[in-house]
Amino acid sequence: MDEAGEPETLLGWVRKRPGMYVGGVHDGSGVLHVALELVANAVDQALAGRLSRLDVGVEGDETLVVSDDGPGIAADGAKDRPSLRDILERRFELPTVDGHRPHVHLGFGGIGLAVANAVAERLEIVTVHAGRQATACYCRGVPLTAMRVEATDRSSGTCIRIRADPQIFSSVCVPREDLQHRLTDLSFLLPQLRISWMGEREHHGRGLPELARLHAPATIGGVAHHRAVVGGLEEPIDVEVALVWGEGSTREATVQSFVNLGRAAEGVHREGVLDGLRSFFPRRGAAARRVGLSAAVVVVLADVQWGSPIRDKLVTPAVRPAVQAVTMTALRAWAERYPEAAARIRARGLEA
Repeated sequence: MDEAGEPETLLGWVRKRPGMYVGGVHDGSGVLHVALELVANAVDQALAGRLSRLDVGVEGDETLVVSDDGPGIAADGAKDRPSLRDILERRFELPTVDGHRPHVHLGFGGIGLAVANAVAERLEIVTVHAGRQATACYCRGVPLTAMRVEATDRSSGTCIRIRADPQIFSSVCVPREDLQHRLTDLSFLLPQLRISWMGEREHHGRGLPELARLHAPATIGGVAHHRAVVGGLEEPIDVEVALVWGEGSTREATVQSFVNLGRAAEGVHREGVLDGLRSFFPRRGAAARRVGLSAAVVVVLADVQWGSPIRDKLVTPAVRPAVQAVTMTALRAWAERYPEAAARIRARGLEA
């Protein structure tokens, strides 16, 4: 503590005001955000093509276990990357410790392993990188023993075991249902990633078209689907869109929308899908044409602008025209492949 009684270290600040870093400490959301931080670190590596398997489980004492087959973390750092100890004890100004972008924030907003470590009763990490295995164990952000580093012939990867601190959280229970839902989303959004939950079979390979089809088991034609990177090298926007109409469905249109792999119910990415529909089909009868529509849109970008403190509304201006363009490309290809289905949807609108 300094003379004013304020903490002088990250560990002190986090433990004094944990809600500022992880969110709610009484409603389970903080524990969920810690869990999602560990998952997001693995997802980052999957996006970079350096990781293909992610296993998540919860033990009987509410210890969360997250393991992957990624490149691991170098104990002493590598090139411009910090050491394992720094990652566990320091917070970095960049979105990621090695500066790569974009970085996905699945929880409170990129809290970092050091914050997760500070709010944990116990954290254990075993990571293998370039033939060297590092093992570290912490209690409430303080090392219990010296880090152990040794040569190994094991494959690269990282396993973290973490239990929330009952001195900080009213309940240390991991919100299993919420976490499972987020992992299910990821299994659709990242079909290249094999994900297992609580030792169950791996989920992978389904992709965004299958997510759109969840609300339309019987379809009018197939799924309109397209993915493209829009914009220049400096500010690229990765856009993926899937649309399908349910046969005989009378339900209102649903648009499942994601920003950097997290759900964001409102914003310019959703509006871009609707703009694409309005541009492709005649404007007359647009409302009737949306009946039975099930759509999903994902945008991944480095600089996200939010329109609300809870980060549920995307307002980045460049996203809307980018999504509109990708949506129109998807619909054109769909109409060429399924002309009868396209004619049915177009006629439905004109008859309205």
